[in-house]
Amino acid sequence: MFRSVEQLLRPRSIAIIGASETGGGGWAKQLFDNLAFAGFPAEVYLINPRRSELWGQKVYPDFGAIGAPIDLGVAVVPAEATPDVLTDGVKHGLKAALVYGARFGEGGDPDGARRAAVLRTLSEDAGLRISGPNCMGAVNVRDRLLLYPAPRVRALRPGSVGVVFQSGGTFQFWLQQLSVRGLGFSFAVSSGNELDLDLADYINFLVEDEGTRLICCMVEGIRRPDAFVAVAEKALARAKPILVVKIGASEAGQAAAKTHTGALAGDDRVFDAVCRKYGIVRCHSLDDMIETALAFAQGRLPRGNRIGMAIPSGGAKGLFMDYVAEEGGVFGTLTPQTVAALRPIIDPGVPAENPLDVGAGLAVAFEKYAQACGVMAADPNIDVFAMHVLVPTEAEDRVPTEPFAHVAQAVDKPVIGFTRLQQNVTAASRAFQDATGLYFLQSMPATVRAIRALIGYAATLRRGAPPASSADPADVSAAGLSDLLTRYHLPSPKSAFATTPDEATKHATEIGFPVAVKIVSAQASHKTEVGGVALNLASAEAVGAAATTMAEELARHVPGAKLDGFLVQEMVAGLELIVGVREDPQYGPLMLVGTGGVLVEALGDIAMRLLPVDEAEARSMLMELKARALFGAFRGRAPRDVDAAARAIAGLSRLFLAHRTALAELEVNPLIVLGEGEGVRAVDVRVVRRGET
Repeated sequence: MFRSVEQLLRPRSIAIIGASETGGGGWAKQLFDNLAFAGFPAEVYLINPRRSELWGQKVYPDFGAIGAPIDLGVAVVPAEATPDVLTDGVKHGLKAALVYGARFGEGGDPDGARRAAVLRTLSEDAGLRISGPNCMGAVNVRDRLLLYPAPRVRALRPGSVGVVFQSGGTFQFWLQQLSVRGLGFSFAVSSGNELDLDLADYINFLVEDEGTRLICCMVEGIRRPDAFVAVAEKALARAKPILVVKIGASEAGQAAAKTHTGALAGDDRVFDAVCRKYGIVRCHSLDDMIETALAFAQGRLPRGNRIGMAIPSGGAKGLFMDYVAEEGGVFGTLTPQTVAALRPIIDPGVPAENPLDVGAGLAVAFEKYAQACGVMAADPNIDVFAMHVLVPTEAEDRVPTEPFAHVAQAVDKPVIGFTRLQQNVTAASRAFQDATGLYFLQSMPATVRAIRALIGYAATLRRGAPPASSADPADVSAAGLSDLLTRYHLPSPKSAFATTPDEATKHATEIGFPVAVKIVSAQASHKTEVGGVALNLASAEAVGAAATTMAEELARHVPGAKLDGFLVQEMVAGLELIVGVREDPQYGPLMLVGTGGVLVEALGDIAMRLLPVDEAEARSMLMELKARALFGAFRGRAPRDVDAAARAIAGLSRLFLAHRTALAELEVNPLIVLGEGEGVRAVDVRVVRRGET
């Protein structure tokens, strides 16, 4: 499943194809200079049939003249020449190639597509591993193999962060900025068009590399979803966090959706579900990925979700509380012992509480302020502690380092230093950071998001992926569906099927009024759109009239439609949810839960997960909804039966996994959640069986 990137990132011999003095040597000269700067960590050969010597080195006309197989060929030649030179390389044992150039089929260019086909044949038939085309190279920082055509990569420090960007230009600036903030790198790759090697291959290499502890990616698209999921699961098993900035919320693949679930399951939402299941941290922006990387770089994970914070400012404390609330975070409650220990340290009259405003008197009384921070950080009700620190920017700024270093050293939980606002990073601030052993995050909103990322990742790591569900396949025909749903905690209201309006009135009388009547027709997927639903019918006459009108409306809206009959159901009232499962073409079975009814697509208040979903995860989905407050007591109405809703969601997950060979989609909309202890009712069920159009 994964292709080796060993020869790309750890080559022992490199051939620069297209070495030339034209235009000052261009990228070829910059690559050569980078390797020379690093003391030539690999054997370097230059290839150009029109030169015999260049930059004090012998130049070879082709691969054959070198007389030995080459690990990596760096192609800095026009696109038209690339297929021929790489074909020549493969004939003489070339193992891998870095292709910087573009025009390999981007934008539908037929000539470029033909060139890409040659490269694809070299990779598939000859085993040539290709990075690119249209990339900006790769950097093995540890071994100083600087195959990026810019001198700025020479300043990158070795460390434990591995990087894969599908954007070459942005790549170098992000690396530089994270380096300025104090982190070092193991390997960094600009993957380009990914004609051969792709994101999953590079991440797999980084997961297996012992020196890489954190992986950061900028992603435009996932070319092999199955491989990506496999490597994400592998990274989670080895506790190697993956941070991702993903662009492009594509709506591809929704045109053929047959249910609300299908229409709402956009590619980006499905990717979100993948991230949640496997602990991938989605970052708000490239700037956020820097702050989040700094938070993870400490190597500590919280044991719970309780946040602690200290700052010498009441206003900043209020803002921090707002940001935590926006992110759904919670603050821990300090123990009486902590409160007692804080009172003699902080300003008189300041509440000893969490989050803590220590008072203006401690703003520059650094030792006392750090002492208060240490007391809070040690509180057993705090899982991750954040402290504002006045990070110096000038040499004359006198802020002691030892007291703040001690705060982090005295506990084994994450301790996050942060600044209120973004600020310049200077030699003084870097020296302060090095001396304290802390990475300082910039701005309170980004700090809170990074803390929440730590908490979320740690929770996923503790939980692991839910176990696979197992059940015996059962009857999924229309006749057996109601019993099957009931077995999986999705009982239907009292109901009966009628073929005529007169039969509908008879069944309604037996069920008891009021009732709902719904049209049954394969051509009426969304019943409300063809006038196929009537609610709260209180008499036999009303039922007969409604059924007759429905038949007429179906014929008017969908000429030639086949009317199978009418479903008569008892009326149930409660909170309406939509609960749907479907087979995603890229990532497999997934679940959608949202506020239901006819406005579900307009409101878009949904949560999504990959299957399996257990009851704990089902509760988490319900609590993500904007309408979650409606599950509690509301305007005199009793709380809703959340336990039953969670059982129903988990039951639908098990049902679908047990019948994937027969079902393509199954949706309940609405699933009525009754009062606490009264259960749920699957009012309207939409089934799409495999092979149905």
